[in-house]
Amino acid sequence: MSHLMSPFLLSQLLVLVTIVLECVAMQLKRPNRLLLLLSISCLFNGFHFYLLEQPTAAYIFWFSSLRFLICARWKYSWLAYVSIAISSAICMATFIGVLSLIGLLGTVLMTLGSFHKDDQTMRLLMTSGSFIWLVHNVMLGTPLGMVLELIFVVSGVIGWYRLHCKPFVH
Repeated sequence: MSHLMSPFLLSQLLVLVTIVLECVAMQLKRPNRLLLLLSISCLFNGFHFYLLEQPTAAYIFWFSSLRFLICARWKYSWLAYVSIAISSAICMATFIGVLSLIGLLGTVLMTLGSFHKDDQTMRLLMTSGSFIWLVHNVMLGTPLGMVLELIFVVSGVIGWYRLHCKPFVH
């Protein structure tokens, strides 16, 4: 890596890409397109955490990238539980403290949401999981990571309202 860019700065630049992808994703009406963009964003976010020496978060996000691709094709509930088991194994293998547990909790919520067949429930669970990741990123001290999750939470609420509540408001 170039001496001009620290790992921290590079990690923040990777989060900028993730922010754009996730903002667009949460406004998409078609769940499979949303999940595809989230898959790509997870790759960037995983590298962000890897550069910040957060192995649990990095490996969970890289696995989440694959999980989003799988759940875009198959919504079997048993796949959600297999994914949660794999994420739990990643957490145990890379455990570095409370941040590992917080990240796992956020991932469990996002996993349950991403495999849910009901779009409204999917968005609510994924937004809740993102809120847990916001807590994680505040504790870690990654500024753009905090912005990412805050935007994801706000964008998720707006997308949920726009797609599920607004048609009922006259």
